[in-house]
Amino acid sequence: MRAAIGSEWTKLWTTRTIWWALLAAFVLMAAAAGQNALYVTNGDIDASSAGDVAVLSVAIAQLAFVALAMLVMTGEYSAGTIRATLSWIPSRGRLLSAKIVVVAGVTLVAGVVAGLLGGVIAAGILDDSSDIAVSAVKIGIYLVLLGALATGLGAALRGPVVTLVVLLMAIVVIPPLLQIPDISVLNGIADAFPGVAGNHFLAGDSDPYPPAGGLLILMGWTLLAVLAGWRTMKRRDA
Repeated sequence: MRAAIGSEWTKLWTTRTIWWALLAAFVLMAAAAGQNALYVTNGDIDASSAGDVAVLSVAIAQLAFVALAMLVMTGEYSAGTIRATLSWIPSRGRLLSAKIVVVAGVTLVAGVVAGLLGGVIAAGILDDSSDIAVSAVKIGIYLVLLGALATGLGAALRGPVVTLVVLLMAIVVIPPLLQIPDISVLNGIADAFPGVAGNHFLAGDSDPYPPAGGLLILMGWTLLAVLAGWRTMKRRDA
């Protein structure tokens, strides 16, 4: 397992994708945090601390992290290198686990750094530096689970376009559409989607479930995606 993780780690850092994705994530986080902090000062949105602004801003930055995690898996299928990878690591479960471990390590560290960056920028505008560290850690945890979900889904769907579309639909598009009519049944369905559950965890909301409930729901979606990816890899040839 250690050799598989080392191989995937080296493979990841020798591609241009990760550098562009991380750069995009930090730029998006900085821009969103600055804009949201200005909105707070103008009274357009409600946030009580710089940490809250960082949490609001991760909704934009997460797109770059999702793209990075997804391409770790789908990129191999698109380029055809998955055949060589499976010849080196025949065990599908070991390969998928190695990729998830590498993605988790990168997204945890980069997510915390992005959260700190957003909090510091917001603090400079709001003249308030509270909750930055706590929010940054929560952002890191959220992005780890989201990255694992994207990796598992990428293994199940294989194509980068279809994987990205499904992720965006589940995280960004469908939940707001369900919430627009403000019907309790549709709101309940939206609350069960991974993006909404993750936001409950990040924001510390207690309605309709506690933050820990949001974290558990997101973990459940992640587990399902990983199991689906593992099953697909076991049943289908490269």
